Amino acid sequence: MMTILATVSDSLIDKKHVVVIPVFEGEAFDQQIKGVDDALKGTLSAMVEKGSLTGKKKSCHLVPTHGLLPCTHVIVVGVGKKESCTNEDLRHAMGTVSRTLQSIKSAEAIIYLQKGIWDSFEYGKALSEGLVLGGYQMTGYTKKDQETTGYTSLEIVASLALSQAFLDGLKVGQVVGQGVNHARDLANTPANLLTPSLYVKRIQELLPSSSGVSIEIIDAQSAKKLGMNLFLGVAQGSTEPPYMVVLRYMPVANQAPIGLVGKGVTFDSGGISIKPANKMSEMKGDMSGSAAVISAMWVVGHVKPAVNVIAVVALTENMVSGNAQRPGDVVVGMNGKTVEIINTDAEGRLVLADALSYIQQQGVKEIVDMATLTGACSVALGDLASAILGNNQSLIDTFLSISEQTGERLWPLPLYDEYLGYLKSEIADIANASEGRLAGTCTGAKFLEQFVEDVAWVHIDIASMMHYSCQSGYRVKGMSGVGVRTLVGYILNNVQ
Repeated sequence: MMTILATVSDSLIDKKHVVVIPVFEGEAFDQQIKGVDDALKGTLSAMVEKGSLTGKKKSCHLVPTHGLLPCTHVIVVGVGKKESCTNEDLRHAMGTVSRTLQSIKSAEAIIYLQKGIWDSFEYGKALSEGLVLGGYQMTGYTKKDQETTGYTSLEIVASLALSQAFLDGLKVGQVVGQGVNHARDLANTPANLLTPSLYVKRIQELLPSSSGVSIEIIDAQSAKKLGMNLFLGVAQGSTEPPYMVVLRYMPVANQAPIGLVGKGVTFDSGGISIKPANKMSEMKGDMSGSAAVISAMWVVGHVKPAVNVIAVVALTENMVSGNAQRPGDVVVGMNGKTVEIINTDAEGRLVLADALSYIQQQGVKEIVDMATLTGACSVALGDLASAILGNNQSLIDTFLSISEQTGERLWPLPLYDEYLGYLKSEIADIANASEGRLAGTCTGAKFLEQFVEDVAWVHIDIASMMHYSCQSGYRVKGMSGVGVRTLVGYILNNVQ
């Protein structure tokens, strides 16, 4: 885990660490930065005059010191205008810094933060999150990858005395960032190396008994006794056994827990309604909802907030075989509702339906489920936001507020009653999908709503944000780990 420390320093020019200077757009250098510029014989001022150093968002300059300072380089990163700089701007800037440090093979840096500007909990949290997230390196499987180690241990030293709130945020953000990276690791793992059985072992490694999170494993036989036929119907096409995993963190007596549910389809071929071959390899990430839930619980185990949480993740493959579920089959869910299978590639809602039924039996006061549920979500929102839908506007509003702090954008979509007509079946209570292509994200959520009784619930469809196609700020190409920060924000929001 990256180490981030905060200490006091009166000078930036006598340090061997790489000096990192966040600068605002259009702002003059203060005394500390001017001292660095003077030592560099006006290099930074000359860059400003030429218009190359502007402080604009996404700008970053690696300036060699040529022996004029004890450090080898100065990194000047833009964070935009002072009056409009957000947590997300700082997060992205620090992500860029982290990768720049990797590029020069530096494991130590000193970040200069102007006193009185960054002294909040949220800024501290955003700074450390950005550094940890931007420094993520996906583990490869070539001989070269096995012989080299990435720059995953960077020591960052802040140069000014900072408030306790900032320091607290720095610590929490470091843990949250590592939690996101755990989710990235899980989702980036090839499906043959993360079957449901292997996934269970990874969960047990991430959440030992010392974490305060207990683990209950519901195997196929137990799931059958519980009536989880929708979940088992998806699993029946695979030779790999499925598991429903229940995680409990219950530190507070006589408090109703909040509930998290995650889709854990470790590979999704589409079943008999098979997917196109193009980009099917990315379907190793169809368990990203479960990765977010598990990693959020890992963060909980380290931060130890005073709030009860129960999480359920449904782990299975969706494969093609002679035993696979067929379009036209009728299956009975755990809550007794019958479902006609129209499309076997609409499997995520089936495994979630039984998980939702189960978690409601655990006495939760409200539920959030997270899933890569519909390709239609990407059509609607591109790769800029996840969709949020639910049966409780107050809970939706809470998540929208949390998203503003985390930078994980959520966009509300409707759950009109008329969408239920799209899921009408002639022979069952409900169909699992519509034969048409209308309102795919909304109808998927509408299906899930039929398995939620009298409890506040929101559904977050992260299919649009599952994968980053390029590197930018703290985003690293590959599976995104999206959702962890949102879930942690939600959990911490429930601390009384």
